[in-house]
Amino acid sequence: MNQIALGRILVAALLLLGWEVAHRMLGTTYVAAPGAVAGRVVAMFSSGEIWEHLYSTLLVAAVGFLLGWLAGFALPVLLSRSRRLMAAVEPFVIGAMGIPLFALIPLLILWFGIGMSPRVVIVTSMVFFMVFITTLSGLRALDRRLVDMGRVLGATDWQLTMRIRRHAMRPFLFAGLKLSVPRAISATIVSEFLVAESGLGYYIEHGRQTADTVGVFAGIVLVVMLVAGCDLVLSAWERRAARWQAAPGGVEP
Repeated sequence: MNQIALGRILVAALLLLGWEVAHRMLGTTYVAAPGAVAGRVVAMFSSGEIWEHLYSTLLVAAVGFLLGWLAGFALPVLLSRSRRLMAAVEPFVIGAMGIPLFALIPLLILWFGIGMSPRVVIVTSMVFFMVFITTLSGLRALDRRLVDMGRVLGATDWQLTMRIRRHAMRPFLFAGLKLSVPRAISATIVSEFLVAESGLGYYIEHGRQTADTVGVFAGIVLVVMLVAGCDLVLSAWERRAARWQAAPGGVEP
């Protein structure tokens, strides 16, 4: 067992210990027992109850993330072609980041009704701003001399993007992914508190309304597991991409 795995086990043990202490001090009304929460999570998987909620949450998070990522990546790339256009548009995008998105849910319900659409809009907006900022930072960090040299050598704009911009922006793109994926999931969960009939957020809110503390904590644990799983996948992908970039010739396996 390597030191990283050992460290993670130690942190998990300390968190569980703190959780158990909080339960004993505050009581079940405020903090559910770790054993009871673990039993509820196992029961949800055993009965199949989890799948409906997990599917609903993942569907909204995935659709919102995809739309937000595409828009957040494409807009700064297009704006980067003109400094004047970038200077004109950027302040409005940055200013829009200050809008409390969840305060718009009543308006979104009025526009789209109660269903999947308001949740997708919230997630898309959340992801868009994060990806926009990281992509813009990557474009500004790009060494313009490399682009100019590529143009002198006759490279097309597509070749410049695939051979130069893509490699230079890779760290920023992965940073955007690792920041926006948890945000997409958390935005989905919060939107499900208000506008949903299924999903992990709905399950947590239902537990709160029925004073089911174990259910609330079980839902939170499932969200943490989901986000941690996504982060592990992204980290593995990032390491693989780094090995490819460091390989002689940069030939992807």
